[in-house]
Amino acid sequence: MKPLAAATIFSELFSTTIIGRFGALSSLITMFLNDKEIDALAELDILMPFVGEKRREANGHKAVSYGLSQCGYDIRLSLEQFSVFEDDQLLLEGQALCPKANAVKTYDLIAQHSELGFFYELPPRSVGNGISLERFSMPNDIGAIVKGKSTYARLGLITNITPIEPGWSGYLTMNFINTSSFPIRLFAEEGIAQVMFFRCGEVEKPYEGHYQNQSAKVHLAAV
Repeated sequence: MKPLAAATIFSELFSTTIIGRFGALSSLITMFLNDKEIDALAELDILMPFVGEKRREANGHKAVSYGLSQCGYDIRLSLEQFSVFEDDQLLLEGQALCPKANAVKTYDLIAQHSELGFFYELPPRSVGNGISLERFSMPNDIGAIVKGKSTYARLGLITNITPIEPGWSGYLTMNFINTSSFPIRLFAEEGIAQVMFFRCGEVEKPYEGHYQNQSAKVHLAAV
């Protein structure tokens, strides 16, 4: 088979299986809201405080970027609380960390300060939970996916934040895993994760779960 013919067959197969099954490819690409659409939603106080531009400075020094971006919003890490899982959980033989019987032992980190700003130092090979500086108030037709920032990912930090449901309100509890053999400094009141908003249509039942109206403190698993 000639290369050109193979490419043509592949193109037709892609069109029929992918675009044909899921609709126009352009509709998939534009699923997430852009900066203009997010800026318009800010008038509904979807998240507060809202910074309508990408900023790379805070308190007179360079900062991990935060604020409105091209296709999302970079939220900040709060100074309110940051907790870390203790190494010794005192689990009985055969037990494990369980969301239905939550007895996770944690300790709070004290924010430190240097000429670079305030930060929490997450120990090597450890798991911690922090809080978003911003408070969310999601409309009933908007959801969001939250991903980590590449600045921290390149240091070995995994940012684990679950989707934000339509109708949910509160401060995000954000989970962080330091996969490296060294401490990682997480700078408070600076960018920590990117929120990507999407329209899902008006839901019949907005979120009413255990994490509704989360306060500005770390909330552990609840069932």
